[in-house]
Amino acid sequence: MNKNNPSQSSRNISIKQRPFTARQERALKTLLNGPCSRERLDRVAGASNGPEIISQLRKRGIQVQCRRVAHIDRDGLSGSHGVYWLPDSERQRINSLHLLGD
Repeated sequence: MNKNNPSQSSRNISIKQRPFTARQERALKTLLNGPCSRERLDRVAGASNGPEIISQLRKRGIQVQCRRVAHIDRDGLSGSHGVYWLPDSERQRINSLHLLGD
């Protein structure tokens, strides 16, 4: 097995090893409903470091994608922010594993 491309079954085992933290669960439930900005993820998860929660989910074998979106801030300066999402195949896999308590 290639370490950079773990098999589906090993990812399923990794994801089921232990319960999600409350923050991880709130973030994952939000991502299952569609794309989520970093700022919204912070609010939903109840954390001030959404990228760390995403990192934790990725370490558990969940494939979370991110794209940068350009914006103009309130001071008229150009910037970009992250928007996270789950690929359709990953949403289906997570739903089929019945990982969340709902």
